[in-house]
Amino acid sequence: MANDKKWVITLSNQRPISDVSKDLTKVGLTVDQVLAEIGCVTGTASDDVAKKLRSVPGVADVSPEHNIDIGPPDAEITW
Repeated sequence: MANDKKWVITLSNQRPISDVSKDLTKVGLTVDQVLAEIGCVTGTASDDVAKKLRSVPGVADVSPEHNIDIGPPDAEITW
């Protein structure tokens, strides 16, 4: 959808990440990555779906993903 954004979902580690990921998909998140080592899931959804993601058991936080550009090597300004 045109209004979809990328989100980073931080998990509370109270449930298996595979179970939480399945529940996030059921609520409407299009999962991009499951990062088990750091307890995060990334994906795409609308703002309305993001509000619903916060109520999924095992979710600690839902935040918009931000692009980071450190610039080319030897650049004076990196942000």
